[in-house]
Amino acid sequence: MVPLFFDRNKSALSGPEDVKWLLAEPEKQWMPRYSAYETAYSWFDANGLPDTIHAILRTDPVFIDAELERAYFEWQTQLDDSGRGPSQTDVLALLKIKSGSAVIGVEGKVNEPFGQIVSDWNDYSPSKLRRLAGLIEQLNLKPSILVGSLRYQLFHRTVATLLEAKKIGAAEAAMVVQSFSPDRRGFDDFQDFAAALGVPIAEPQRFSKPIQLGSVRLRLGWTVNSMRSVEKP
Repeated sequence: MVPLFFDRNKSALSGPEDVKWLLAEPEKQWMPRYSAYETAYSWFDANGLPDTIHAILRTDPVFIDAELERAYFEWQTQLDDSGRGPSQTDVLALLKIKSGSAVIGVEGKVNEPFGQIVSDWNDYSPSKLRRLAGLIEQLNLKPSILVGSLRYQLFHRTVATLLEAKKIGAAEAAMVVQSFSPDRRGFDDFQDFAAALGVPIAEPQRFSKPIQLGSVRLRLGWTVNSMRSVEKP
């Protein structure tokens, strides 16, 4: 069987437990009802695209017949030369579509927030100012948009998806939140971010309209997932 799942070094993964050792704090982050665990198991259990990812892809005619070619877990993307660390995407999936290749960046969530709001994250150090300016430029945000109340993680995760699409010459991309939260925690923050980009999202499980960012048409989407049953000891 041709492997579908790889780590950030492009080595094939044999099962979801291999993802544990890609995390910054594996003993704290790898457990049932936490995002890394739930996300990894959902992809391995499906042996490909989880049903909710399939479903949201079908809401856009460009992705309706998309096939998974390979997926990388905990993929790192260098965003700029600010000296700050890379953005680490939970799952970076490369797809085959009718027009060629496409990329989706997946951010798994249970109850964790999307990091700090920009105004709290930004301490006005040179590296953070450079990073923020670059993210705003990549997303083509209008000067009138106030970003201070938006979640910083959504900025860098979306730009990481965009950059990875450009890297392989893909014209179509999407950043998808794979949410396992029963009360859709963080959805309001996600809606605020989408509205700032000019692609408002009214409901989960449907892509936003695409936004043209350079050579890439980018969409945003939120999927609703059930947590994997906790195995009994």
